Amino acid sequence: MHIKHFLNNRSVCALFLLVHILLNSTTKAQDCSAKVEIRSNKLNSLIYVDSTLAGKGNIQLELEKGNHTLLIKEGTLKWGNPKIEDTLKISDCDKKYLFTYELKNRELPAGSNLPFGEYYNKREESFFNSATFKILIGSAAVLGGIAAYYKIRADKKYDDYLLTKNQKQLDEVNRYDLYSGISFGLLQINFGYLIYKFLTD
Repeated sequence: MHIKHFLNNRSVCALFLLVHILLNSTTKAQDCSAKVEIRSNKLNSLIYVDSTLAGKGNIQLELEKGNHTLLIKEGTLKWGNPKIEDTLKISDCDKKYLFTYELKNRELPAGSNLPFGEYYNKREESFFNSATFKILIGSAAVLGGIAAYYKIRADKKYDDYLLTKNQKQLDEVNRYDLYSGISFGLLQINFGYLIYKFLTD
């Protein structure tokens, strides 16, 4: 009878010991962590793991097995700051994980409306860097030169007319004055458009 009782007690103890070992091994398997490195192309970027600030730029940490939320955003306060959201999947505790990310400014074509709640850089070419500006500046220089050239020719012909009283020379004076006036008028339109774009750009 005592032997039976002793054997029963040993069986119960062995069973408890087995359950204890199994529970501990399962808990350890679930609680294991892996080494993780997160790299960003911007050193001032803020890296959040599971809604907690983990560091800036490039960081190394240990994460438990499972899925973790990641948020990377640029640390400077400026319009159109980019951000990255991702899920880090850690499946093997013996493995070292490397995650690399590149923050890029999000752009919309000129004239597009900004979606509510999002921040974008509007890509608009400056008028002063455009081909139109260069053409207008070049044409202003040409028109100014033409207007001055024909005005000088007209003045010279008028001096000749005063000496000779030749009607043909007076006709040439009028023709050169007309060319000079047309060139000067186009130059004024050119300058007016440049001033308009300068004030509205």
